[in-house]
Amino acid sequence: MARTFKHLSFEQKLSLKEMLDSGYPIAEIGIKLGYHRSTIYWEIERGSVNGIYNPEYSEEQYQLKLAEKGPEAILDANPELASHIADLILNQKLSPEKVIEYLKTEDKYSRIPLSKECVYYNLNKGRIPGVTRESLRTESSTIFSAGQICIPKWVLEKLNLKDGDILDLTVTDDGKIIYQKRDSHP
Repeated sequence: MARTFKHLSFEQKLSLKEMLDSGYPIAEIGIKLGYHRSTIYWEIERGSVNGIYNPEYSEEQYQLKLAEKGPEAILDANPELASHIADLILNQKLSPEKVIEYLKTEDKYSRIPLSKECVYYNLNKGRIPGVTRESLRTESSTIFSAGQICIPKWVLEKLNLKDGDILDLTVTDDGKIIYQKRDSHP
Protein backbone atom coordinates (compact mmCIF):
# COMPACT_ATOMS: atom_id res chain seq x y z
CA MET A 1 0.00 0.00 0.00
CA ALA A 2 1.42 3.38 -0.98
CA ARG A 3 2.13 5.93 1.71
CA THR A 4 0.04 9.05 1.59
CA PHE A 5 1.06 12.41 2.92
CA LYS A 6 -1.09 15.27 4.09
CA HIS A 7 -0.23 18.50 5.81
CA LEU A 8 -1.56 19.72 9.11
CA SER A 9 -4.12 22.49 8.76
CA PHE A 10 -3.44 25.80 10.49
CA GLU A 11 -6.04 24.93 13.14
CA GLN A 12 -4.25 21.62 13.80
CA LYS A 13 -0.95 23.50 14.10
CA LEU A 14 -2.54 25.77 16.71
CA SER A 15 -3.81 22.69 18.60
CA LEU A 16 -0.35 21.16 18.37
CA LYS A 17 1.14 24.28 19.96
CA GLU A 18 -1.44 24.21 22.79
CA MET A 19 -0.78 20.53 23.49
CA LEU A 20 3.00 21.03 23.43
CA ASP A 21 2.66 23.93 25.87
CA SER A 22 0.44 21.74 28.10
CA GLY A 23 3.08 18.99 28.16
CA TYR A 24 1.32 16.29 26.15
CA PRO A 25 3.62 13.51 24.87
CA ILE A 26 4.23 13.50 21.09
CA ALA A 27 2.58 10.08 20.62
CA GLU A 28 -0.61 11.31 22.33
CA ILE A 29 -0.61 14.53 20.26
CA GLY A 30 -0.35 12.36 17.13
CA ILE A 31 -3.33 10.25 18.22
CA LYS A 32 -5.46 13.30 19.06
CA LEU A 33 -4.65 14.99 15.72
CA GLY A 34 -4.89 11.78 13.69
CA TYR A 35 -1.26 11.67 12.53
CA HIS A 36 1.65 9.34 13.13
CA ARG A 37 4.08 10.57 15.76
CA SER A 38 6.81 10.95 13.11
CA THR A 39 4.59 13.47 11.30
CA ILE A 40 4.27 15.44 14.54
CA TYR A 41 8.06 15.35 15.05
CA TRP A 42 8.62 16.59 11.47
CA GLU A 43 6.06 19.35 11.93
CA ILE A 44 7.73 20.50 15.15
CA GLU A 45 11.14 20.47 13.45
CA ARG A 46 9.87 22.40 10.40
CA GLY A 47 7.90 24.93 12.39
CA SER A 48 10.35 25.73 15.17
CA VAL A 49 12.16 29.03 15.59
CA ASN A 50 15.03 28.98 18.08
CA GLY A 51 13.81 25.61 19.39
CA ILE A 52 10.22 26.78 20.06
CA TYR A 53 7.33 25.60 17.87
CA ASN A 54 5.56 28.50 16.14
CA PRO A 55 2.40 27.59 14.17
CA GLU A 56 2.34 30.96 12.35
CA TYR A 57 5.92 30.46 11.14
CA SER A 58 5.15 26.87 10.14
CA GLU A 59 2.11 27.97 8.10
CA GLU A 60 4.07 30.80 6.47
CA GLN A 61 6.81 28.36 5.40
CA TYR A 62 4.19 25.93 4.09
CA GLN A 63 2.51 28.66 2.01
CA LEU A 64 5.87 29.77 0.58
CA LYS A 65 6.70 26.23 -0.52
CA LEU A 66 3.21 25.80 -1.91
CA ALA A 67 3.68 28.90 -4.07
CA GLU A 68 6.95 27.49 -5.44
CA LYS A 69 5.23 24.36 -6.78
CA GLY A 70 4.23 26.08 -10.00
CA PRO A 71 0.96 26.44 -11.84
CA GLU A 72 -1.77 23.86 -12.04
CA ALA A 73 -1.43 21.42 -14.94
CA ILE A 74 -3.10 22.77 -18.10
CA LEU A 75 -5.53 19.88 -18.44
CA ASP A 76 -6.39 19.89 -14.72
CA ALA A 77 -7.24 23.57 -15.02
CA ASN A 78 -9.21 23.02 -18.23
CA PRO A 79 -11.20 19.76 -18.08
CA GLU A 80 -13.19 20.82 -21.15
CA LEU A 81 -9.95 20.81 -23.17
CA ALA A 82 -9.03 17.39 -21.75
CA SER A 83 -12.42 16.03 -22.88
CA HIS A 84 -12.00 17.62 -26.30
CA ILE A 85 -8.56 16.00 -26.69
CA ALA A 86 -10.07 12.66 -25.63
CA ASP A 87 -12.74 13.06 -28.32
CA LEU A 88 -10.14 13.87 -30.98
CA ILE A 89 -8.08 10.80 -30.06
CA LEU A 90 -10.89 8.30 -29.48
CA ASN A 91 -13.46 9.33 -32.08
CA GLN A 92 -11.47 11.09 -34.78
CA LYS A 93 -8.46 8.77 -34.33
CA LEU A 94 -5.95 11.63 -34.26
CA SER A 95 -2.44 11.12 -32.93
CA PRO A 96 -1.15 13.51 -30.24
CA GLU A 97 0.84 15.31 -32.96
CA LYS A 98 -2.29 15.76 -35.10
CA VAL A 99 -4.31 16.81 -32.02
CA ILE A 100 -1.88 19.69 -31.44
CA GLU A 101 -2.05 20.75 -35.10
CA TYR A 102 -5.86 20.63 -34.97
CA LEU A 103 -6.12 22.59 -31.71
CA LYS A 104 -3.94 25.36 -33.14
CA THR A 105 -6.62 25.93 -35.79
CA GLU A 106 -9.40 26.32 -33.21
CA ASP A 107 -9.77 29.86 -31.85
CA LYS A 108 -10.87 28.59 -28.45
CA TYR A 109 -7.66 26.61 -27.84
CA SER A 110 -5.09 28.18 -30.17
CA ARG A 111 -3.47 30.29 -27.44
CA ILE A 112 -3.07 27.47 -24.92
CA PRO A 113 0.57 26.35 -24.89
CA LEU A 114 0.41 22.66 -25.72
CA SER A 115 2.86 20.24 -27.30
CA LYS A 116 2.71 16.58 -28.24
CA GLU A 117 4.93 15.90 -25.21
CA CYS A 118 2.32 17.63 -23.04
CA VAL A 119 -0.41 15.39 -24.47
CA TYR A 120 1.66 12.23 -23.91
CA TYR A 121 2.59 13.32 -20.38
CA ASN A 122 -1.04 14.03 -19.46
CA LEU A 123 -2.14 10.80 -21.11
CA ASN A 124 0.34 8.86 -18.95
CA LYS A 125 -0.89 10.73 -15.85
CA GLY A 126 -4.51 9.82 -16.63
CA ARG A 127 -5.64 13.41 -17.18
CA ILE A 128 -7.24 12.72 -20.57
CA PRO A 129 -10.48 10.86 -19.78
CA GLY A 130 -10.79 7.40 -21.29
CA VAL A 131 -7.53 7.59 -23.24
CA THR A 132 -4.65 5.18 -22.71
CA ARG A 133 -1.53 4.37 -24.72
CA GLU A 134 -3.50 1.48 -26.19
CA SER A 135 -6.10 3.99 -27.44
CA LEU A 136 -3.44 5.55 -29.65
CA ARG A 137 -2.93 2.35 -31.58
CA THR A 138 -4.27 2.96 -35.05
CA GLU A 139 -5.48 0.34 -37.48
CA SER A 140 -5.10 2.60 -40.51
CA SER A 141 -2.45 4.58 -42.35
CA THR A 142 -2.56 7.89 -44.17
CA ILE A 143 -1.29 8.39 -47.71
CA PHE A 144 0.93 11.45 -47.97
CA SER A 145 2.26 13.39 -50.95
CA ALA A 146 3.75 11.33 -53.77
CA GLY A 147 1.97 8.22 -52.46
CA GLN A 148 4.07 7.75 -49.34
CA ILE A 149 2.43 5.79 -46.56
CA CYS A 150 3.10 5.92 -42.83
CA ILE A 151 3.14 2.56 -41.06
CA PRO A 152 2.01 2.70 -37.41
CA LYS A 153 4.75 2.28 -34.83
CA TRP A 154 3.11 -0.77 -33.28
CA VAL A 155 3.27 -2.55 -36.66
CA LEU A 156 6.97 -1.68 -37.02
CA GLU A 157 7.60 -3.07 -33.53
CA LYS A 158 5.53 -6.21 -34.10
CA LEU A 159 7.40 -7.00 -37.33
CA ASN A 160 10.72 -5.89 -35.80
CA LEU A 161 11.26 -3.49 -38.71
CA LYS A 162 14.26 -1.20 -38.77
CA ASP A 163 15.53 1.46 -41.15
CA GLY A 164 16.72 -0.22 -44.33
CA ASP A 165 14.48 -3.30 -44.01
CA ILE A 166 12.52 -4.18 -47.14
CA LEU A 167 8.78 -4.86 -47.21
CA ASP A 168 7.28 -6.82 -50.07
CA LEU A 169 3.88 -5.56 -51.18
CA THR A 170 1.02 -7.64 -52.54
CA VAL A 171 -2.37 -6.30 -53.63
CA THR A 172 -5.18 -8.87 -53.75
CA ASP A 173 -8.09 -8.78 -56.19
CA ASP A 174 -10.47 -7.69 -53.42
CA GLY A 175 -8.35 -4.59 -52.67
CA LYS A 176 -6.42 -5.81 -49.66
CA ILE A 177 -2.81 -4.76 -49.35
CA ILE A 178 -0.44 -7.22 -47.75
CA TYR A 179 2.96 -6.13 -46.50
CA GLN A 180 5.48 -8.79 -45.66
CA LYS A 181 8.96 -8.30 -44.28
CA ARG A 182 11.51 -9.64 -46.75
CA ASP A 183 13.76 -12.26 -45.25
CA SER A 184 17.23 -10.74 -44.98
CA HIS A 185 18.85 -14.11 -45.78
CA PRO A 186 18.78 -14.95 -49.53
